[in-house]
Amino acid sequence: MSNLTNAESYTWQIIQENYEKIPQLSISELAELAHVSLSTVNRTVRKKGFEGYGEFRYSIREKKLPEINGFSKEVLGAIAKNQEELLKTIENISAEEIEKAVELIQESEEILIFSRGLSTNVADELMKKLQLFRKRVSLHDDSKYMAYYAQFVNEKSLIIVLSLSGETVEILNALRIAKAQNPKILSLTVNANTNLTNLSDISLIGYKSSLEVNYFDLDVHSRLSLSILSRVLIDAYSIYTLKQGRSDIR
Repeated sequence: MSNLTNAESYTWQIIQENYEKIPQLSISELAELAHVSLSTVNRTVRKKGFEGYGEFRYSIREKKLPEINGFSKEVLGAIAKNQEELLKTIENISAEEIEKAVELIQESEEILIFSRGLSTNVADELMKKLQLFRKRVSLHDDSKYMAYYAQFVNEKSLIIVLSLSGETVEILNALRIAKAQNPKILSLTVNANTNLTNLSDISLIGYKSSLEVNYFDLDVHSRLSLSILSRVLIDAYSIYTLKQGRSDIR
């Protein structure tokens, strides 16, 4: 998550409310509309992953809304956001990393899944699907339980982490505890350069759109990219086990 100040959060809300107008607004006009300084506008978009307002405005200008009858521009913008996350996450997926992740799952004697917040919904589905393959899997989303069970992993353990930001403190603390026992760590996230990816053996990287549809001061961001990564991982593992079964029969 971006650590926005109150002024930056307000600026980002104004940007979202005027998303379709951004390509026509100069940074001075946007700053005046939001009643903030030019530097606040620039800091806001930089924290959202852009070099500055110019790059941010250009990225919006280049995006085309889907042509679907009956929807307002605002709803079409939300649809475009999901389309963007879907397509760019799929484009980001590395076949080599998926293959390595499948091998980690197959070779593990136990799997622990760590997640927090809404990522736990995706983690729960991943756990249940892995259990169908008779893998020993447990899910932990409480910081104390993650830290506790991290003490008892070993070299045959696999920890799968689902985290949008890759900087969730409770998860990172548990992983640092686990590292002493040398488990394998597989992360599903949307940021390639984070403390989480640095602690991981394998990282599957999705894509998170800069457009936000909600304005709640809560972690209710879309987990679509994590869901796609999880689904591709399970599908790949299913295909692997099916091929292994055929090979054993022969």
